[in-house]
Amino acid sequence: MPEQQMALGAIAMMALIVYLTRITGYFIGLQLRHIRGIQPVLEALPGCAFMAILAPAVRQGSPSEIVAMACVILIMWRSNNVVLATGVGMAVLLFGAPWLDAL
Repeated sequence: MPEQQMALGAIAMMALIVYLTRITGYFIGLQLRHIRGIQPVLEALPGCAFMAILAPAVRQGSPSEIVAMACVILIMWRSNNVVLATGVGMAVLLFGAPWLDAL
């Protein structure tokens, strides 16, 4: 029973930390919007944060993962279609992995 309580406590703390991080970022963003020149940074920030998490994972990835990520980036850049980009990336991983990882 104590292990279950510790697990529930850990989940609750993680949820609280995520909530506080998001709400704090929102309020900081509201305060910074009036500063001239910061708007492009705020608009690009989610993409930058995503790439900061994703780039190390891709760097350590297999050839099929790297090709899949390149396909997703290219399709997102050209079409701005999340569904298409995700579908192509998954297809590359599913169908291309046996051949790409053998290289």
